[in-house]
Amino acid sequence: MRTLITLPFLLGGLALGASACQFTQAVDDDEIEAQISRKLGITADCPGDLSGEVGATLRCTAANAPGVAAVTVTVTSVEGDQVDFTMKAGT
Repeated sequence: MRTLITLPFLLGGLALGASACQFTQAVDDDEIEAQISRKLGITADCPGDLSGEVGATLRCTAANAPGVAAVTVTVTSVEGDQVDFTMKAGT
């Protein structure tokens, strides 16, 4: 189930495990970890920053989510200095 809110965020339930977010060019790993926590309710450890290139991915290790081993973050679009990406929780 997805809900559109006033900011350019799409929220996904943990069952779907997906959420879209928007940031400037390279996205800092600390910010990605904070977004994973806020949007998916999962504590995660990301190995580095996310490159601002369409298709770039980053696999973060999940810590407190039974049945979830990782969160995959994928860049879906880049416009100027804005990077849109999705977050998907999985095994």
